[in-house]
Amino acid sequence: MCYATLESMRRRAQRVAVLSLSFAAGIVALGAAAQRAPASSPVVISSGTNATRTTIPVTIDGQRATCVLDTGTSAMIVSPWLAQAAHLATRAGTFEVAPDGHTYVDKQTEIARFGVASYALHDLPALISPNVTGSNALCGYDFFMHFPTLIDRDRRQVTLFPSPSKLTRLHCITVDLTPHVPLATIEINDTWLSDIVLDSGMAGGGALWDGIRSELRRPLVANANYETMPAAVRQGLACGASASVRYTPGSSSSLMPICTEPQRPDGYNGIVETNLPTVHAMAVDYAHRRVCFDAGYADVAMPAAPAPATTPWRDAWSRYNYLRPPKS
Repeated sequence: MCYATLESMRRRAQRVAVLSLSFAAGIVALGAAAQRAPASSPVVISSGTNATRTTIPVTIDGQRATCVLDTGTSAMIVSPWLAQAAHLATRAGTFEVAPDGHTYVDKQTEIARFGVASYALHDLPALISPNVTGSNALCGYDFFMHFPTLIDRDRRQVTLFPSPSKLTRLHCITVDLTPHVPLATIEINDTWLSDIVLDSGMAGGGALWDGIRSELRRPLVANANYETMPAAVRQGLACGASASVRYTPGSSSSLMPICTEPQRPDGYNGIVETNLPTVHAMAVDYAHRRVCFDAGYADVAMPAAPAPATTPWRDAWSRYNYLRPPKS
């Protein structure tokens, strides 16, 4: 979750750490999620993009919406506007402890009917977050638990319930789903690091905890063209560096903008986006506790993301967006 002039880093609506005002009720609600959608023939959906993130059309209680496929989100999230348009009832509040250090109050709700392609889920727990705007939603953990998903970034297609043969060409890694986001061991600067969140809802880079920098075989080197802004100094951030990131052994590496911070991002060793130029396709197969990649074979440098004048998301990671702009 995090990062420099890294595009629209992470409007991190619902990250990993939340404290419920009615913790027991929240757990019961999540446990009572709609039954897993029955496996069926693969269905292909034309996908869109939000920056480099993949989106799909869905309906929420009959209201059309655009949902970001977001492995970095531990719940289903809807915007206040969408919740009002769909007439979603609000329940107890939930404290959202965002990575920027601010606390937001989300509202618990329940989606009576969540529709995607020819499938529907009923009585699906969700959160209404002020960090998401317009007719937007985030399809997080509960979505992927019901729908094995193949994201074909090159063809701009998403396949629900992809056939096993479609996944044989991909390289898969085991993930820990205990926190409802995928924790994996990946290679960063020639060092395999554990407890890294794989985030398909992030655009523009990654973040590492300062405490593991000493483990890197190749240290992070800051770009001399980045200047440290006063706001960044006050918040203890160190941005402007790039790191070589590889998801699976033998796959291509990509250069990714990286920030570091003294506090562990969301309590983990780091978080990195998965929307890189080397990633042609990505499969999210939570039933088998794995995430799979179709990555290229040559090292590809990630182009620097332009600093947007505005962003449609209220970004919980906004502190990373404009802190260290390149010098002109």
